[in-house]
Amino acid sequence: MNRLESMFESGETDVQPDVICYDALINAFGWSSVPGRAKRCYEIYKKMLNGYESGTNVHAKPDIITCNSVLNACAYEEIDDDDEKEEIMRIVVDTLEAFQSAAPKFGWPNHMTFAHVLLAISKHMSEDDVKRADLAEATFWQCCDSGHVSVLVITQLHRALSWNRFSRLLGEALFSEENEKLGFNLRKLPREWTRFAPKPKQRQGSRPSRRRPKMEVTKSLLSQKRGQKQ
Repeated sequence: MNRLESMFESGETDVQPDVICYDALINAFGWSSVPGRAKRCYEIYKKMLNGYESGTNVHAKPDIITCNSVLNACAYEEIDDDDEKEEIMRIVVDTLEAFQSAAPKFGWPNHMTFAHVLLAISKHMSEDDVKRADLAEATFWQCCDSGHVSVLVITQLHRALSWNRFSRLLGEALFSEENEKLGFNLRKLPREWTRFAPKPKQRQGSRPSRRRPKMEVTKSLLSQKRGQKQ
């Protein structure tokens, strides 16, 4: 990639690196064992964005694959340091918000987007962190509003929430108990929640509880955590 960029910058426009090249690079970093790969993927994404917005490389325009690849790298980063975990969660929130606010310019977040965010929450935010459940629920409600609730999203939501909060959200769609193998019926969720996600062919009209707090996935949830830490 460095060679391609150098050749392009020297005037060889027929070797211009595009979004496919950069997405492949992000994906390779994300699935590697390179320390700090989440931050590296985020930096590549920002470089793509800057190139596109400045006009120096309009073919590097980020897409939803870019978004999901960065979030995937964040979700699967293996770290123990609390400060590094907090930095990864900042990247997760920044990336999600950037694509949501720009949509449909760079594509629409999909069920993989929200599943990666929920997995990152479960891996990088402590169960004792009061902001973890709020961030997970806010992510889920945004997923519901966009119609991308899938089996994968529900599975990752289960990992991120306590049983009480999880069961309250799923309502009658949930048919397993706390210490049993997770079981739920996606067809019993509201149709608008799942309208764009991989889903069963037939659906039922029954609905779980629709009680929901007015929350958004915002940087404030993480900034409050940093303020408490200080």
